[in-house]
Amino acid sequence: MIKRTVLLLSNMLERTFPHEELIDDKFKVMKHLGMGSYGHSYLVMDLITQQTKVLKALRIHKRTTKSGRKGFELEKEILKSINHPGFPQYFEDGIYKRIPFYTMEYIDGKNFEQLIFSEGWTISEHGAFKIAVELLDLIEYLHSRDIIHRDIRIPNVIFDGTRVRLIDLGLGRYLQQGREGRHMSKGLDFRKGIQYQTDFFGLGHFLLFLLYSNFTFKNHEKEKSWEEELTISSGAKHIIRRLLQIESAYEDCSQIREDIEKLVRGRIDVIF
Repeated sequence: MIKRTVLLLSNMLERTFPHEELIDDKFKVMKHLGMGSYGHSYLVMDLITQQTKVLKALRIHKRTTKSGRKGFELEKEILKSINHPGFPQYFEDGIYKRIPFYTMEYIDGKNFEQLIFSEGWTISEHGAFKIAVELLDLIEYLHSRDIIHRDIRIPNVIFDGTRVRLIDLGLGRYLQQGREGRHMSKGLDFRKGIQYQTDFFGLGHFLLFLLYSNFTFKNHEKEKSWEEELTISSGAKHIIRRLLQIESAYEDCSQIREDIEKLVRGRIDVIF
C-alpha cells in the first residue's frame, strides 16, 4: 500500500522535460519517447556532435530510493559492457537538475507490433522462426556474458530495416545476482527470475505474437488456446511449449537453436 501511494504521488509530481529544453548545455530535447519502470526516454540532439541520441533520465520515485539509484547504475554498467551491433551503443552520462541521465544510440526502426498492425505484416511459421533465431543470437550474446535481459517483449524488439535489435536493459541483471544460479529451480517465478529461462519465456511469447499475425479472429467464437487456434506444425508447438515451460524447459540457447534448425530443415513436420 505504501509503495503504491509513493508511486501515485511521484507520478503526479513528475514532469517530463519540455520540447527544446537544453540539458547539460548540450542535449536539446526533440521529443519524449516514453516512460519505463526506471526512466523517461527522450529523443535529443547532441549539439556538439550534431548526432541524434536517446537520453534516459531516472524517474523521481527511483531517485528517492537506494535500490532505484543502484538499478539505474547497473543498467548503465550493463549497456557500457556490451559491444554488439544488435544493441544500442552507450555514449555518456551526467546529472541535470539533480536528475541522473545517460545517452545512447537512437535506433531508427519499428517494433513488431507496429510492423504487424501499422505496416500490415503477416509472418509465416518459417518467417517467425527466422526472426526468432536473430533474437536468439542477441539473447545468447547476453547469456555468454552472464547477463539476463528479463524483459523480452514486443516493444523491446526493433527491426531497423536490416536486422533485429534488442533494447531496454532496465530490468537486466547479472546471472550471479540470481539466487538459483544457472538452472531453473522449482517454485521460482521464471517470468521474473534471474535465470536463462526468464528470457526463453519471453522469446516464447514473442514467437506467439508473430504467429498470430496470420490468424483471423472470428466474432462470437469461443476463445481457444493458442495450440487450437494456430495452424502450425507439431515441431513449432513443441519448441514453444518448451520455451513457455509447459514441457521440460530448455537449459541454454544451444538447445533452442538445435530444435529450430531441425524444424527449418524439415526434420520436424513444418507448415509454411
